[in-house]
Amino acid sequence: MPRKKTKSGQKSPKQPAIYRQKRRDGQDTAFTVIDGRRIHLGIYGTLEAEKEYRRAVAEWNTGIIAPKQTNTGVTVAELVLRFLKERQGKVSHTQLDHECRVGNILVSLYGDTDAAKFDINCLRVVRNEFIQKGYVRQKINWRVQIIRFVFKWGVSFKIVPATVYHELKALIPVKKGEYDLPESKERPVVSLDDIEKTLAELSPVIRAMVQIHLVTAARPTEVCELRIENIDRQAENLWAVRLEHHKTDHLENAQPKILYLAKPEIDVLLPLIGDRTEGYIFRPIDAMRYEKERRATGAVFTKKQPSRAARDAERAKNPKQEFGECYDFSAYRKAIYRACDRAGVPRWFPYQLRHTGITLIGLEHGVEAAQHTAGHRDIKMTQRYFHGENEIAKRVALARNKPAEAPAAPKEEPPYEASGEQNAVIAELLRQNKQLLEMLAKGSK
Repeated sequence: MPRKKTKSGQKSPKQPAIYRQKRRDGQDTAFTVIDGRRIHLGIYGTLEAEKEYRRAVAEWNTGIIAPKQTNTGVTVAELVLRFLKERQGKVSHTQLDHECRVGNILVSLYGDTDAAKFDINCLRVVRNEFIQKGYVRQKINWRVQIIRFVFKWGVSFKIVPATVYHELKALIPVKKGEYDLPESKERPVVSLDDIEKTLAELSPVIRAMVQIHLVTAARPTEVCELRIENIDRQAENLWAVRLEHHKTDHLENAQPKILYLAKPEIDVLLPLIGDRTEGYIFRPIDAMRYEKERRATGAVFTKKQPSRAARDAERAKNPKQEFGECYDFSAYRKAIYRACDRAGVPRWFPYQLRHTGITLIGLEHGVEAAQHTAGHRDIKMTQRYFHGENEIAKRVALARNKPAEAPAAPKEEPPYEASGEQNAVIAELLRQNKQLLEMLAKGSK
């Protein structure tokens, strides 16, 4: 009987069976096999064995691995495979790709080793492999941290003992200057002159992406995946575009990210949107259409022969090149590279626009405004993107060159002039005080 299929069309995993192991003394035992592990349930045919079987199957359906002894029998390769399967769909594709690369190196060295016997010396050997490959220091420490997290995940599911993870934490990270390792280079900002020269060589679609990217200081993938149906036209000169996905949306208490567009950006997007009400704003097929119109400008067309028209019609039905629904990061970067080469400026990549945008916003409106625009939860992260410290110090120095303004002279108040009634009241008070003084003088004598 075939297994039932899930909603995704894949067959559901087969439920583990209960087996009987005969013994000479007549006390046959029951066991089951889950993920290649043999789990003993007790005496075959008893109620206790049936309960243990139901508990093991329930834990297996939930994804919980039953507790194991110190010598687990689970190899490092099996641990890495389970970890990567668990991470699918829970982290970004970029993060999962990094974890797969680390897992490949870990498995190539210690794939057949018992995960419970993977100690700090094994981790040091893997780190030395990273050093031999010439990675920068920060990348080496980060990849070692990924390996620690793999075993931390294994501890949470009782796959490996907790002592393994605590021992791996004792490995001290590589400090600056050790092993003569190179340091990661800081992503510089792009000069506005280079951006202007590059814009002149870009297609209208990519040019609009760069302009929106610079003013919003968003991530490249966020700009590529902007959709029309997520636009909230709050006013004629203000749009709010909600992002369906962003880098930190999987975190607890993550706030939705919104990009606000003013009148200049709206004027850039309107020709690309047209009459459409849904779909991606920036589409490769639109860029190709603009390119065909550009090539057709000034071209001399001749009459098509019937055979040529038939071939064109056949190509239209079965095109060799299929366009995606939206740009990805790689296509966006390559388009900018080609435009930089045509413009004769040094190559810059899309993520530098995020650094440039955050720096410009921070210089004009303050670092806190740049933090909210970029969508950072902590201002310390914004300070890593902000490269305007020298510009602020320069402005402070130039402000000292201005001549100091002389202090304003105090204003002289006009003399007080009392009215006739006020003079009469004052005179009466002075007379009464004079009489009082005379009476006090007589009493003292």
